[in-house]
Parts: sequence; C-alpha cells; structure tokens
Amino acid sequence: MSLLSRKLQTIKRITSEAIALRYTPWEFFLMYLNYAVANVTDRNHRLHHRAFAARVKKSLFRRGLCSFDAGNSCYVFGKVRLPRLAVANELFGGTYRDTLRVYVEFGDCYDESVVGELFDLPGENEGPYGLRNAEVDVTVQPGDVVIDAGSWIGDFAAYASAKGASAVYAFEPTDETFEYLLRTAALNPNIHPVRAGLGDAKARAPFFAAPLSGGNSTLAGNAGEERTIDITTIDDFVRENELSRVDFIKADIEGAERQMLRGAAETLRRFAPKLAICTYHLPDDPEVLERIIKESNPAYRVVQKRKKLFASVGA
Repeated sequence: MSLLSRKLQTIKRITSEAIALRYTPWEFFLMYLNYAVANVTDRNHRLHHRAFAARVKKSLFRRGLCSFDAGNSCYVFGKVRLPRLAVANELFGGTYRDTLRVYVEFGDCYDESVVGELFDLPGENEGPYGLRNAEVDVTVQPGDVVIDAGSWIGDFAAYASAKGASAVYAFEPTDETFEYLLRTAALNPNIHPVRAGLGDAKARAPFFAAPLSGGNSTLAGNAGEERTIDITTIDDFVRENELSRVDFIKADIEGAERQMLRGAAETLRRFAPKLAICTYHLPDDPEVLERIIKESNPAYRVVQKRKKLFASVGA
C-alpha cells in the first residue's frame, strides 16, 4: 500500500470515529492534529491519549450515554457501573473503546458488518472483545460462565455482568488494581475477583507491575515495579472450584496468553468456551495462539483481527 493510500485510509478511519462520537468540526480537527503529532514523541503520544479520552468523556456525557453516580463514586454506562479512577481519563481512552463502545453506542451488536471497522481505528485501540460473522460467534450471552484474564479494574467483567453472565471469574494479580476490581464487583452482580495471574502451571512468579496502566506483565524486561505473584491455571481453577462449564474466556495478559491457553487445554477440549484473546504482545502471537487452541480442540474456528483473535465451535 502506498504512503498516500495509507494516509487516506487513516483519514477515513478518523472521520468515521469523529462522526460516531458526534464531534464538532473543531473537535474533529483537533483529533486529527493530535493523532498526527502523537507519532512524533512519546510525550506527545501521551498528551494525545489524554486529550482524546477527555473528548470521548465529554461526548458521552453530552449525549446522555454516560452519567456519574456521586453517591457510589462511579460512572454508569447503561447497566455497567465502574468506579472513578485516581488516574484521570484512563477509563475513557482505549478501555472505553475496546470494552464498552459497542455496548453503549452500537446497541451491543457485534456483527462484523456493523463493527468491522472498529478493529482498524487509529490510536491505542485494540478492537472490541466480541465478533459475530459466518465463521465465529464470540459474544457474551445470559447465563454464561466467564473467565476474565487480566481483568484490570473489572471493565469487561462489569460488561459481562450487565449481559447477564451467571458468574464472572476476574483474575487480577496487582494489589492496587485489585482494590478497584473489588469496588467494581461490589457495584455489579456475579463478579468473583481472584487475586492471581494465569499461566501453564501453579507457581510463584516474578511480575512487573504498572498499576492502573493496564501494562502489568510476567515478561522480563517490561516496565514496572518487580513483585512476586501467585499463578494458577484455568484447568486447575475449574477443577478446584468444580465448575460444570466455562462459556467465555477473555484474555489480555501482556504476552502470557500462550501460557494461559496451555494451562486451559482440558477446559478448551471439554467445554469449548468462546475466546477473545489479544494477539499483539509478541510478534508470533497470532500463529502460536491459534496453534495452541486447535491442538487443544480441533473443532475451533479461528478468526484473526489486527490485535485480537476470536474462536468458537460453531457460529
């Protein structure tokens, strides 16, 4: 693709997002300008992220799509309730776009014909955690048992709760973030916080914590304060808690997705849960993660998007 074609594609995507958020012409201009400047330095990139999040928040409140419950110090998106964070605007950046935007702005419709372009929007977004097309149907349904790997403050857990999940097991090993997860669980029913990471074996493991950034990782070399955390496997957790089924697994665990899937081989074989897995942390994630899934259960159909993998048995 030529440089001109890429620039035109970027302008098209930015315009699509600006229209969806009902930006004024001035806000649209600032959004494009900030995105262009964001590629110059990390500092400008962070400034762009904060400015974008502030505009998203303003737009949502203006359109009545979000409100603030002062009594519980939480934001309300439909049936989803999330605590106010110490880090200003963190919730309204990539977190909102990836986890809540389809629920709030698209009537919770994950048909690819409706949300396909959201996987390719510019900036920090990774794309939604749901997809429905001829190959896969990866959506949370009422009564589902959900595992939320890398729950952060519990944004996806709260969404699954709002969809009527019968139980959401939210794994988050970082102490500071886990406190927010507990608050989210108190605001939304059927969320069960678990202070642990997920891998391919039970262990105590080094962990690099960057609280509230969403960048916590077990991978050496990642930024953050080094700590030690408990790691378990999905298969062990299912057996120990006598779960009769698992219907949905969402995972964004900063490069440990392959270990988590290896530790879920029995669960994938027995229950064939729907999968929404991030694939951008390591260069070979798309190939490696798809191979592990199909080795565990060859019946899976897999669809790869820019930064996420979706898999289900049947569509």
